[in-house]
Amino acid sequence: MNKQEVIEKLKEYGAWCTECHDIHGEKDRYVKVAKVRELLEQLDEPQKVKVPEFVAKWFETNKYVLDRAILDYMFEDYASDDSEFGKWFDNKNGKPIETLVRMLDGYEVEEEPKWVVKSNRLYFTGITQLIARDPITYNFTTDENRAHVFDDKESAEKEASFFDGTVEKVEV
Repeated sequence: MNKQEVIEKLKEYGAWCTECHDIHGEKDRYVKVAKVRELLEQLDEPQKVKVPEFVAKWFETNKYVLDRAILDYMFEDYASDDSEFGKWFDNKNGKPIETLVRMLDGYEVEEEPKWVVKSNRLYFTGITQLIARDPITYNFTTDENRAHVFDDKESAEKEASFFDGTVEKVEV
């Protein structure tokens, strides 16, 4: 049971708890639930860390032997690893080892930014080419919800360059 669940249970019991027994060795001693709830609300509960998806994948692969996996990574893979995870691990300001250990208490995966391409006030939705010899047609809409969403900015910029469009970051 986490802190919030305890607080909700205390709210159910009302102002006094008559079900509390053997507090400090005394039977049937009443406890003021409001005071207990107040103290619980002051407790610090560990917050889930947010990490990129590639960190979550590495963690899921190694979480059952995390201490050994971190040591192995540091002494065997670290020097030659130029991957996204290697660059993330190399950022000493980000406290990578502490973050990996905190992930044992729970974590969330950061949402990767998404991109759309715009030309004037129109959103790019895709391209059409019925047969190989036909010219490519770029399709647009005024409805932002129908715009083609790109996972990476480079792909969006590449597409935008074909018709002098611009790239915008969007929340999905």
